[in-house]
Amino acid sequence: MTTTTPFTDEERVLLEGIAVRIAHARMAVPAMMFLETVAPMNFISSAMLTLASPVWRIAIPSSRIDEVAALLEKRDAIPSFLTIIDEAEARRVRDARAAKRRPPESTS
Repeated sequence: MTTTTPFTDEERVLLEGIAVRIAHARMAVPAMMFLETVAPMNFISSAMLTLASPVWRIAIPSSRIDEVAALLEKRDAIPSFLTIIDEAEARRVRDARAAKRRPPESTS
């Protein structure tokens, strides 16, 4: 059984970029907790995103906050966005661990 995403390709690229910025800022867990808390109320959560825009500016360009808020009003959007954030965080952690294991480069 295949699952469908509530996002177009362009919307998914936007949300993946946001997820990467969230992960690099090491804010994946707080962002996911916020989204999980407001997920049952998609419309209200999108309004809360607009109200909390100073916090979200870490990851979302201010010119796109309204666009992201509208995306999150879609049915199943928040669970899908949570998955995108989780994948970005997993990549960040994996890359950080791999970087620690690499031997230092010699400068001879």
